[in-house]
Amino acid sequence: MPAIGRAHEELKALVGDWAGVEELAAAPWAPASTAKATAGYRVALEGFAVVQEYVQTREDGSTFLGHNVFTVDPATQETLWYGFDSYGFPPGEPGRGGWREGTLHLEKRTPRGIAWHRLTPSDDVLTHEIDVKMGDAAEFSPFLRARYTRTQ
Repeated sequence: MPAIGRAHEELKALVGDWAGVEELAAAPWAPASTAKATAGYRVALEGFAVVQEYVQTREDGSTFLGHNVFTVDPATQETLWYGFDSYGFPPGEPGRGGWREGTLHLEKRTPRGIAWHRLTPSDDVLTHEIDVKMGDAAEFSPFLRARYTRTQ
């Protein structure tokens, strides 16, 4: 049977309530924008997962909601990320990655492209950076730069 390991324990660095500001590049589904966001991360399934509830509110008042589950592949010890959102895209294959020097690096591949996520918790600050390569683009470009502070 799988057991709680180091990769599960590392996910606990995300646990808490966070609020902050995000700078977003334009995407096929939304224009460039600044947004406010909140995220609550909770330990779930007796430590085998961390679940996140996310709310983003853009300058125009529109919202984007996310429900994300972070867990660990028992075969590889990679961190897995399954994301569900209010745009309705199915989660497909999970994002995969792991922790390096205090930052969780995840790569998510979808039919729309590839996204590299970097989440860095440090005391009462959490940063999230996303770079994307959409469609047949040759290079990755910045998509999101966010800084959140712990509210609880």
